[in-house]
Amino acid sequence: MIEQRLETVAARLATARREGARIVLDDHPKDFEEGFAVQDRVVALLGEPVVGWKVIEVPAGPVIFAPLLAGGVVPAGGNWLVKGSEPAGIELEIAFRMARDVPAGASPSEIVEAIGSAHVVFELCQSRNVDPETLPRHVALADCILNAGIVVGSEIAAWRTKDLKAVPGRLLVDDKLHIEGKSIDPLRALTVLPPALAARGKSLKAGHVVITGSLIGMNWLRGKHAIRGEIDGFGTVEARVTAQ
Repeated sequence: MIEQRLETVAARLATARREGARIVLDDHPKDFEEGFAVQDRVVALLGEPVVGWKVIEVPAGPVIFAPLLAGGVVPAGGNWLVKGSEPAGIELEIAFRMARDVPAGASPSEIVEAIGSAHVVFELCQSRNVDPETLPRHVALADCILNAGIVVGSEIAAWRTKDLKAVPGRLLVDDKLHIEGKSIDPLRALTVLPPALAARGKSLKAGHVVITGSLIGMNWLRGKHAIRGEIDGFGTVEARVTAQ
């Protein structure tokens, strides 16, 4: 009975993702374990390669993660045509691209050594649930923590010599300042991911991109816009968004 319930929830979320719709789940996941179980089923139904990971360390809770899927990758300067009639969610982040696989049991220093490059990125988000701001974390987890894609921008030169904490950044929409913020601790976000993945039979592999948390929170946009993210001293990322 539990398996059938989780499969039904996953099927509804996968359909909503394909259609760009927001739905009301009558029987949503009840805890983080069910959230992960539904997420796995959604990803299997979508059938796309995993190109990276989103990770969040929940205060007084677990480390949660969601895969970034190949179908959501938008090239730098490209246009994100948002599915359906829901708004586009934009987050500005620091990301790491892995140069090699991270083995089980790797230490934090070994995980950092496996990084190939660091980048300024946009995370592209859509919610498949209504009222995403009110969702418990475990319900958002089932929905791949709202991820819809990424735009990988500038490579951050000499990032290993820089302090990545509390770096100012901003989002510009149609060349106007939309919001400002600061980074938190990108390297910590990266290093807590591999143990969490390993605990669920997954791993961080060469080529994967890991996004590490928004400098500017979530920003919902409608209409057609040029967007530009800037992180001081690190670089930029640009794209266009077309949302109903």
